Amino acid sequence: MSLNPLDVGCLRLFDAVARHRNLTRAAATLGMTQPALSYRIRRMEELLGVPLFRRGHRGLEPTPEGEALQGAVRQGLERLDEAVLAIRHRARAPAVRLVTDFAFAAFRLMPRMADFRRAHPEIDVHIVATQSRQVDVESEAELAVLFGSRHDFEGDAVLLMPERVTTVCAPGFLRRHGPFERPEQLLQAPLIHLEGDGSARWFGWDSWLAAAGVEPRRPVRSSSVNTYTLAIQAVQAEQGVALGWYGLVDELLASGALVQACATMLTSERGYWLLRRRPAPSPEADLVAQWLLGT
Repeated sequence: MSLNPLDVGCLRLFDAVARHRNLTRAAATLGMTQPALSYRIRRMEELLGVPLFRRGHRGLEPTPEGEALQGAVRQGLERLDEAVLAIRHRARAPAVRLVTDFAFAAFRLMPRMADFRRAHPEIDVHIVATQSRQVDVESEAELAVLFGSRHDFEGDAVLLMPERVTTVCAPGFLRRHGPFERPEQLLQAPLIHLEGDGSARWFGWDSWLAAAGVEPRRPVRSSSVNTYTLAIQAVQAEQGVALGWYGLVDELLASGALVQACATMLTSERGYWLLRRRPAPSPEADLVAQWLLGT
């Protein structure tokens, strides 16, 4: 019988001996006899031209060559086992890839995904968060939930959540700095900006205040962050007032973690839109889409 020392089967035998440092215990875990395992290890040593183990008082001790080989073999076998498990998992559980932005993923999807997974444990939903507006639903995902206007998207797009924006702050901040009965009074408070919010992509402080009828002028203080998650964390840390999108901050408002700074709420024709791969998504993706439409 010829033996290739790089054969995965032989390397697994070697790894078991190196871990147990004992031929008898290794053979028992492998379901082999001790002489058969000893023969396979000797054949590996003959073909490699170096001893891999020394016999010591407490069993087998790897030689320097054996230690080097064990490190490489363990790393390789772990990666191989991970790949096999991933393949088996994908074979068992259909996966649906859903692309959206960080805000929708963090504040809308993740609090609700546990309910979906309990109801549909047979479906894996892979959520990919990105700030890019250039998402190719045909090649990158079966589903996407993106923010914008209807004319920003080709093909079928279903409005999930219209843009409805108020102002939010922490209860303690409102007690110390409020009340803010009119939108223009917010200019006396530190405002937390989301980078890029001066564009027409979504409401920013400038456009929100203008739509509320406030003449443009600089607020007393302001700060800027590059993700909505950071904006909400700054608000919860009582650092100022931020814009709050209904559909994202509802649970924080309901729990009392955040409160409305000012009662004014403004809307636009923008919002979060559901896009599906054409010509038709998989049955699993269609189920996820229907769940999104119902949440």
